[in-house]
Amino acid sequence: MLADLEKSGIKQLYIDGGSLISSFLREDLIDEMIITRVPVLLGSGIPLFKDTGAEKAFTHLKTEVLNDALIKSHYHRNRD
Repeated sequence: MLADLEKSGIKQLYIDGGSLISSFLREDLIDEMIITRVPVLLGSGIPLFKDTGAEKAFTHLKTEVLNDALIKSHYHRNRD
C-alpha cells in the first residue's frame, strides 16, 4: 500500500476513524497526528485507538482551543 502511494507521488493522507487510524498505527505509517476533542464526558470512557501494536512515542507540538469548545492537539512521531 505505502509503495503504491509513493509511486503515485502521494506524500500526505488524511485518515479518520478509530479503526482505520489504529490499523495505520499498527503498521507504523503515521508521522503526525492532529487530535481534536470536545471536552464532554460521556459514560465510562472508551480508548481512542485499539490494538495499535507496540508502543509508539509521539512528541506534543502544540494545543489550541477553538471557539471556546474544541481542543486541538498536534503531535509528531518520534523516530530514532
